[in-house]
Amino acid sequence: MESQGLAGGETPAAQSSATAVKPTETCETSEQPMVYEDPFEVSIKYMEKHNIMQIFQEITEKLVYHKPDDPLQFMLLEVQSMINARQAAMKGILEENEDAEEFLEEVLCTPLDPY
Repeated sequence: MESQGLAGGETPAAQSSATAVKPTETCETSEQPMVYEDPFEVSIKYMEKHNIMQIFQEITEKLVYHKPDDPLQFMLLEVQSMINARQAAMKGILEENEDAEEFLEEVLCTPLDPY
């Protein structure tokens, strides 16, 4: 009789095992179709996003133009120069935003003179 109760799902043990099906719930939410991404396309997107080709082109142009005795050192200095320029640009953007915020605060908080 116990086997009939288990098969019918009428016993408390069968009901508790039915509620213990939480992994199915998490599987349903995480079940998303696998989308194949071509590794070549992924690489191209990465290179475009980070302007890799432009970076190499710029360094190569300068390398060929200057023809340094130590090309690796030259490239290292060029990369460091690019990093410094990027950091300076970011700092400038941040300073511009701070200046704009200060300006807006002054304009918005200054009472208007009625003449």
